[in-house]
Parts: sequence; C-alpha cells; structure tokens
Amino acid sequence: MTAPGNSTLLLTLLAAFIACTGYAAGRLHQWYRTGLDRDEAFRDGYDTATRSVFSLAARIMAPRRGDRTAISASAAVIVPPPAVVEGSAEPLPAAGPSGRHQVPDELVQAPTYRLPADRVARAKVHGAGGGVDAEVAARPTTRITVPKPRSS
Repeated sequence: MTAPGNSTLLLTLLAAFIACTGYAAGRLHQWYRTGLDRDEAFRDGYDTATRSVFSLAARIMAPRRGDRTAISASAAVIVPPPAVVEGSAEPLPAAGPSGRHQVPDELVQAPTYRLPADRVARAKVHGAGGGVDAEVAARPTTRITVPKPRSS
C-alpha cells in the first residue's frame, strides 16, 4: 500500500523535472543558434573587410594607372556650341580685377567674420581705396592663445 500524499509529491517532482529539462533544452538551443549567428557575423565581417581592403588598394592604384599613356580615340567628337537665348535680364557687368574680395558684403559684415580692429586694418586690400588709420596700425597685433604641450 502507498501513502496518500505520494501521488501529489510525484506530480510536483515530475513538473519540476520537466520545467528544468525544458529550460536546459532552451538554453542549449540558444547557445547553438548564437554560435551559428556569431560565425555568420564573422564571415560577413571578414568578407566586408576583404572587399574594403581590395577596393582601397584599387583606389590607391588608380591614379598611377592614369599616368600611363592611354589609348586615344581615333574619331574626334564635335560638340556644337550652345545656342544663345535672348533674355529680358540685363547683362552682367564685366568683372575686372578691382582689388576687392570676392565674398559678398553681407557675409563680410556677419558676426562670424568680425576681427579685432588691428586685424581688420591689416586685412584690408591694398589699393582698394580706403587707407589704414595710423592709430589702428600703431597698435600691437592681437595675440591668440596657443595651448602649450604638457611637460612629462
């Protein structure tokens, strides 16, 4: 004869055993899948690195090949000049060497282009008209701090 509580105890132990077995099987499956994913990632990384090294080598070698004599085309390609279209706008004035900078004035006056007064005086284009103030020219140049290396 068996004790009345044995079936409950056996069912509890069986449920615990099945839960532990399922957990172990899940961990084993996870370990196996992670290994496959890791191997695939290593292969992909190796392939990518190999391609990038060879493409880098090809890019480095390309200018050297350009120095060699190239095969010239036997037939000359004739390109017709573009047609001139008459517009309603006035033609642009001919730009000559005026001695001024080519940056638009709104950019020159912007806060990012503001310099100390002595630097502005030294930055002016010679022969552009305005002269340098004697007071500004007599001032010493503004010093820009340069970080010094640490002593070991």
